[in-house]
Amino acid sequence: MFLSCSHFVVRVLGFIMRIWLSRELGAAAMGLVELSHSAQMLLLTPVISGLPAAVSRMSAKADGNRQVCVLRCGIVLALLTGIPLAIGAFVFRNAIAQWLGDMRTLPALILYLPCIPILGVSCALNGYFYGTGHPVPPALSELLEQIVRFFLSMRLCALLRGIPLSFRAAIPALGALAGETVSLVFMLVLCLGVLFGQRGRGEHRAIFSEMIALALPLTGMRLVSSFMRTVNAMLVPARLETSGLPQSEALSLLGMKDGMLMPLLMLPSFITCSLCMVSAPELTRRQARGLPMRRLCLRVAGAALAVGFAAMAGLWLLAPLVANTLYRQADLLPYLRRCSLLIPVLSLSQVVGGMMNGLGLQGAALRVSLISSFVNIVLTYALAVQPALRLWGVLLAMAIAQVLALVMSIHTLRRAVNDPADTAQ
Repeated sequence: MFLSCSHFVVRVLGFIMRIWLSRELGAAAMGLVELSHSAQMLLLTPVISGLPAAVSRMSAKADGNRQVCVLRCGIVLALLTGIPLAIGAFVFRNAIAQWLGDMRTLPALILYLPCIPILGVSCALNGYFYGTGHPVPPALSELLEQIVRFFLSMRLCALLRGIPLSFRAAIPALGALAGETVSLVFMLVLCLGVLFGQRGRGEHRAIFSEMIALALPLTGMRLVSSFMRTVNAMLVPARLETSGLPQSEALSLLGMKDGMLMPLLMLPSFITCSLCMVSAPELTRRQARGLPMRRLCLRVAGAALAVGFAAMAGLWLLAPLVANTLYRQADLLPYLRRCSLLIPVLSLSQVVGGMMNGLGLQGAALRVSLISSFVNIVLTYALAVQPALRLWGVLLAMAIAQVLALVMSIHTLRRAVNDPADTAQ
């Protein structure tokens, strides 16, 4: 409940900030924001995906002294990965901007780069706290990060109205950098006693090997997902232009989809994310001790569906208010109404993915991500170019890929937990 309340506040702040940015920056600038953000997520994936899950899983199974060693190894691994990645991305910044198809994304890209090692260390600390059964510090740090990002971004938007479009599109990146820095300082202060006041026990080489073995499959899955998202972000405006739309309108539709529509569809994740954070370490402990897991999985999935259907009904009813009053985009209304049907699928997919990670099924999750992402790209390429579909084709491709991924994930999870002991229980 604490995590849900904290994530709710974070999501509400993010939602309000999205509305403010959409109004202040405009759809074209939001399109640039989403293009640069897709590249940012691709660059961040090696440090924010597999590493925190590995630290959480190893901390959940270890005792007090070994947990300290796991945390220290996680921080070192985050720095060894994040710093070279940030330096390499800075060297090839112009090539990355050209690959995205718009050099105006360059200021935002540069501001995002310091976030790579900062977020890597933060994620390692979060994984330690979740694995040891202390979810309050990560929730507080996330809340602090969002508050700093929220107020700084809004203030900069008000002060810098006359600057060029490329620099205005970099305002969210500057807000993110400031927020992540403050959040990391907060987490390090909380961990000073653990990092420097306790003596860790364990063989560092063995811990590094286990951590890398656990992190690589999930990192690969997220890399594929982030890469496909980046490709999709570049593909959508290109295919919309091919369908006959001018470049500005195609970029605006991308900003409408990723900057306005998707945050609303993912709004229930403040609860489903909490379910993932508390259920994954518990499943890890039950799996290590040979305890039943099926009933817990069913309860978590049922809760996710309940949240998803409630959010779907709410968005359907409030769609006119959201489109016409909050976003001031009347064209957004039909997309909100129809895409709200996808919310239960997204909610259930998130918790099923979290439970798969808790059970060490990263390899299976990688296969699911590869297949569904490929289907999404192929269908987007084929459907977005149709003049009768355009953005509807993009959304239809996404919906089909999400349903396919959910079906495959449920099948994998069901086989993993449906053992004789669970059935008897």
